[in-house]
Amino acid sequence: SNPPSTNSFTPSSMPQILSPILSPKEREQVTRKLQVVPNFPRPGLNFTDVSSVIEDPEAFKIVIDAFVKRYKTMKVTAVAGIESRGFIFAAPIALGLGVPFVPIRKPGKLPCCSVGVDFKFGRGFHGKSRLEVREGALGESDNVLIIDDMIGSGSTLMGAAELVRKVGAKVVECACAVELEGLGGRQLTEQKCDVFVLLDNPSLDTPSSMMVDGSG
Repeated sequence: SNPPSTNSFTPSSMPQILSPILSPKEREQVTRKLQVVPNFPRPGLNFTDVSSVIEDPEAFKIVIDAFVKRYKTMKVTAVAGIESRGFIFAAPIALGLGVPFVPIRKPGKLPCCSVGVDFKFGRGFHGKSRLEVREGALGESDNVLIIDDMIGSGSTLMGAAELVRKVGAKVVECACAVELEGLGGRQLTEQKCDVFVLLDNPSLDTPSSMMVDGSG
């Protein structure tokens, strides 16, 4: 069995990054690839779709390089990506940092022995889910960066952080490319772990031509 984690979390304990992660030109190059879907997944929310960024090699490389730049001096020993689009970002970030990529899976996906946590979905979403990691993939000596594509209600990120701590590892930070604004997920998650969102308020920078109709 895994020993109980002795990790404690102190908000705002991360080193301050004084230089901007993205230059204005880089930010513009990435945000013009984003598609913002109004009133999705429910009325009043603006969903920022990163699919077009992933599909563009130059924009995707800018995003990955920015994450690597942020974390290269933070003594990260493993990058944990949340299924499924978190995998897309986490794997190349891990390569850039020269550390292992550890997938955090949905229940029943791992064919071997696993450790898991159950969690409830957050504000505006109903139900519960579970996250699992391969037993032995992380341990007490690990400093883990948790990656997902987006932070919504924050429940999945908090579940991932709980799982990492359950196996005795330390959470360096939870990081995402974008935020689903209007749910307060970042503020809620910041009570449990440090949070970094690369493209802050991207809907303010996204050209109106990239606003798509989400009613269909």
